[in-house]
Amino acid sequence: MPKKILSMLLIGGASLFCVAGTAFGGDVTSAFVGTWKLNVDKTQWNGPAALKSYTITITDAGGGKFKDVAHWVDADGTTGQIEYTVSLDGTASPATGYPNADTVKMTKGKGDSLHLSLLKGGKQVEWGRYKVSSDGKTLNATEGGFDEKGAKYRWVEVFERQ
Repeated sequence: MPKKILSMLLIGGASLFCVAGTAFGGDVTSAFVGTWKLNVDKTQWNGPAALKSYTITITDAGGGKFKDVAHWVDADGTTGQIEYTVSLDGTASPATGYPNADTVKMTKGKGDSLHLSLLKGGKQVEWGRYKVSSDGKTLNATEGGFDEKGAKYRWVEVFERQ
C-alpha cells in the first residue's frame, strides 16, 4: 500500500484481525479466519493513492495465536506485504516484510472489534480497527497513520470473504 500495511490489516489488516480463540469464543473467531479481498470500489481513500489490490489471509497458528499474511499492489504497481503472528493481549510481536513497521500489537475493542497498532522502533506509525459483518461476508476496516514517506492517511476499507 502506498507503503502502509494492512493492513494489515488486517492487514492486515489488516490485517490484522488475528484473534485469539479464547478471547471471543469460536463463532466470532471463525468470523475473522479466512481470506479477505479488498473491494476497491467500496473503499474510501484519504491521503496516499488507492491500492489496485489487497488480500489478507488469517489462519489459526495454535496456542491462542493467529497468523496474518497480507499482500497488496499500490496504485503505481509496487507490491508489498506484511506477515506476523499475534494474540489479543497487546503483547508486541515481530512483523516482517514491511519496511514501515517492525512490531505489531493487537487488542480486543468494543464488542467484536479488533484494534491493531503497527510500530517502528517502539513508536506507533499505523493503526487499524476491524469488524466482521453479522452475516460474516464483509470485513469493515478503518486504518490510518503515516506511510514510510511520512504522508498521513486514513482509509475506510471494505473487504469481502473469498
